[in-house]
Amino acid sequence: MKIAVFNGSPRKQNTSALVDAFVEGATEAGHDVEVYQVGKMKIAGCLGCEYCHTKGEGSCVQKDDLEKIMPAGS
Repeated sequence: MKIAVFNGSPRKQNTSALVDAFVEGATEAGHDVEVYQVGKMKIAGCLGCEYCHTKGEGSCVQKDDLEKIMPAGS
């Protein structure tokens, strides 16, 4: 199974320790795990412009780090 982990904490400790433990267990169980450090990414909120549904063919008018993680959500 392919698993995407989204870590929203910008700190190296605390949440990251939990993420690391989860990843280790999931990897040992044979899963393919990819971690995204979203707390350190530039991700803008939705503008509600509908570009993605009209002209963008599913892509956002804002060019930010969300483009890197969108494939993981599908």
